[in-house]
Amino acid sequence: MNTTWPLSGITLVCTECKNALHEAHERLVCGTCGLEYARENGVVSMLIDRHLTEKLAEGAARKEAIIGMFDSINRSLEEKRISRFSTFINWGYAAENEPSGGLLGINQSSIRLLREIIGGLDVSGKDILEIGCGRGGNVNELCKSYGPGSVVGIDLTPSNINFCQGNNRYEQAYYCIGDAEQLPVRTESCDYVLNVESSHLYPHIELFFVETYRVLKPGGTFLYADIMSASDLPHYEAEWERLGFRTALIRDITGNVLQSGDESLGSRRQALEGSFEGEDRVLEWLEAPGTQNHTDMIAGRRVFKIIHLVKEPAGADSRD
Repeated sequence: MNTTWPLSGITLVCTECKNALHEAHERLVCGTCGLEYARENGVVSMLIDRHLTEKLAEGAARKEAIIGMFDSINRSLEEKRISRFSTFINWGYAAENEPSGGLLGINQSSIRLLREIIGGLDVSGKDILEIGCGRGGNVNELCKSYGPGSVVGIDLTPSNINFCQGNNRYEQAYYCIGDAEQLPVRTESCDYVLNVESSHLYPHIELFFVETYRVLKPGGTFLYADIMSASDLPHYEAEWERLGFRTALIRDITGNVLQSGDESLGSRRQALEGSFEGEDRVLEWLEAPGTQNHTDMIAGRRVFKIIHLVKEPAGADSRD
């Protein structure tokens, strides 16, 4: 058996050699290289415990800090008894001069952001992989409103995935602990890959782009939305072209995201109080007005883009 997701065309594979897995004693085992992956309460962890120096060389210290940060946020939401409502932790999207309103986790601006990212694309019946799914807000909304064949959410933080698994209401939704830079997903098995406000945390974003291209089917689309340095965008565009992506859409929504973040700052700040050491760290993480990141967005040094990248079928001319 090489998949734990019977309704999905997306298949788990070994993160190292990308070959098939089989189940053995509550674990998934690679029949080629012998690596084993833990499975507990229906959740698979596709993270490999490597020698410390090798892990550090791959940005593991930064990844451990990311896991610790989201663990702290999850604990804080539990303590405030708002965890079950808090399935989104992002800036959201506000139409200009329209108030976004809402609270962290039930904020309609987060759903609006997903809708803006998908645009007019028809994802019904398709197999969608969300990399960096967080607390599952996008997966839930996709299953509720878009009729996909399946949605697989992968996240680096075990507490995020455990929350998603415990609150999953959809038979076509699946979750897995995994690394965006080393995806445990079979080559050319995804119709769409979604990534929202996550990649700016990755130590090696170029590996994420390579892996995303690998797992997409020919003709599949990468739905990408994130904050980035304006000076980095040309380098990213060159990498996407090198890999074989065709850029179908680049849309700047920095103003819409800033408006949404500013309007929901009070509720987000209250929800995350106690998640970090010191009020200043909370404001920095929220990129509140007055912080350097917020200032850079206003000045245009940091931008928030929605990007659609199509994996061209073999033999296609990207100029067509």
